[in-house]
Amino acid sequence: MIQGKVVIITGAAGGIGRSLAALLAGKGARLVLADIRPGALEDALGSVRESGSDAIAIIHDVTRSDSWKALVDAALQKFGRIDILVNNAGVVRPGAAWKDSEEAVVRQVSVNLMGTIFGCQSVLPVMRKQGFGKIINIASLGGLVPMPGEAVYSATKFGIRGYSLSLAAELRGSPLEITVIAPDSVDTPQLAYELEHDEAVMSFLGTPLPAEKVARRIVKAITKNKREVLIPAGTGVLCRAATAFPGLFFALLPFIKRIGGRNIARRRREMDRRGDSARAAHFEAKR
Repeated sequence: MIQGKVVIITGAAGGIGRSLAALLAGKGARLVLADIRPGALEDALGSVRESGSDAIAIIHDVTRSDSWKALVDAALQKFGRIDILVNNAGVVRPGAAWKDSEEAVVRQVSVNLMGTIFGCQSVLPVMRKQGFGKIINIASLGGLVPMPGEAVYSATKFGIRGYSLSLAAELRGSPLEITVIAPDSVDTPQLAYELEHDEAVMSFLGTPLPAEKVARRIVKAITKNKREVLIPAGTGVLCRAATAFPGLFFALLPFIKRIGGRNIARRRREMDRRGDSARAAHFEAKR
């Protein structure tokens, strides 16, 4: 039952976050939309309010604990409780691991991993006091298999998965629930940014998922008590098998990289035919 639930969504101004906000608004949830981009956030707020949703928007930096405190305080002041937190914000900076700048490494680790951990630490005391609550952390299938060309991003998603499952084990037997969701590549501005980088071959092995499809799975996960959701499930099982048999994965890696490289070239040609100029070289994507 989602009607009346108070839901915080980080990275709410675009991609998965915006699709999720629209779906939850349609189901009567009360929303706290959080993002670091003021203009896009205000636009997202306007969209959900048009549907009649009771919602507020908070400019929020997930890398700062004081920003998390302000976000939680605002949610409690407005709604009096927090039912669900969706840790969705994320960034990616593809490139060869030995060439990654300190800024690129710190940014990805701070937003993706530390942002998720800070979010959990910020809402858990509130949820424990309430005696109820659910946290959904967005990882990636890139947190199940190695991602050459996006090593730091992959490391952060491995970390989110490990942290989430460890936290779920720690809270086992309590009324609080933790779910980690690991989607395949999603057709968002983040993917358009990755398309600019030849190294990002692992992100283009198959057809990208629509953001709306991932959002629907998140909504479904809100009503279930599953500790991990892989999207799509079949690809997720293959990723688990690759991790279980790393020798096989590395034997297949040249073939896998060729597939990704061909798909990158094909998508670039398609964009050129459409006259699509929306390649955001400086975009910091929210997942």
